[in-house]
Amino acid sequence: MRSKDCAYDVFSSFCTQIQSEKEMKILKVRSDHGGEFENEPFESFYEKHGIIHEFSYPRTPQQIGVVERKNRTLQEMARTMIHENNLAKHFWAEAVNTTCYIQNRIYIRPILEKTAYELFKGRRLNISYFHQFGCTCYILNTKLYLKKFDAKTQRGIFLGYSERSKAYKVYNSETLCVEESMHVKFDDKEPGNETPEQDESFADIHDSEDTPEHDQISESEDSQLVVPTPEAQEEVATVNKKTLITLKLLLQLQDWKQSGYFYPMCHTPIFDLFLFFFSF
Repeated sequence: MRSKDCAYDVFSSFCTQIQSEKEMKILKVRSDHGGEFENEPFESFYEKHGIIHEFSYPRTPQQIGVVERKNRTLQEMARTMIHENNLAKHFWAEAVNTTCYIQNRIYIRPILEKTAYELFKGRRLNISYFHQFGCTCYILNTKLYLKKFDAKTQRGIFLGYSERSKAYKVYNSETLCVEESMHVKFDDKEPGNETPEQDESFADIHDSEDTPEHDQISESEDSQLVVPTPEAQEEVATVNKKTLITLKLLLQLQDWKQSGYFYPMCHTPIFDLFLFFFSF
């Protein structure tokens, strides 16, 4: 609805559609004393279809609290969706439509424990096709003639869901128009994270891959390195010295065994067992 002047046309078509689809009759309508509701076309429509028109008391919005809270929820959610994704404010209509579309399918009535969609359609809805509003998407180009090496997709922004077909509503960044398409790939991202742009410089990519990992350590990581104490350094040196002496002794014993030369004092069972374990 572009303006309040279109209220009668929208309401009359909606009323006819609902009564025809559900095979029920609208008995009563309540509104405030707004000029878009209290006028001659509305009164004649109510008289023709036998509908009672009730009004709330002036300056008493709590009498129509359900509608007031609904409007505020739509406004708050739409504003959050626009600013969260840094979209232009002229997309407010698509944000409100998407907000209403989502709320009718995810909010559960407290007593009935069913969503508005389930109450109206009588079945549950699969919401696996939901995507983040304002995310980057890629639209398959099926309208223009493409050559062999032309791009098959066009970049766009996801703006919601179609009302009359099973398709998505997207803003094409190349044609600068809002269109509906079913052949869309989405790049959903977490709120607050920006989608990294692809770097076209092959040299920069090559240099970054050849850089050793130890050269990319930040200063904060260098500052966290622990310097060993003098006592620890002395202990490590002692252990290394003992290990070197043991290795030299083992090499000497291995040479003696291969040459068949042993001192008489070395021919003991303990010494033979020692040579057996360290001869491999």
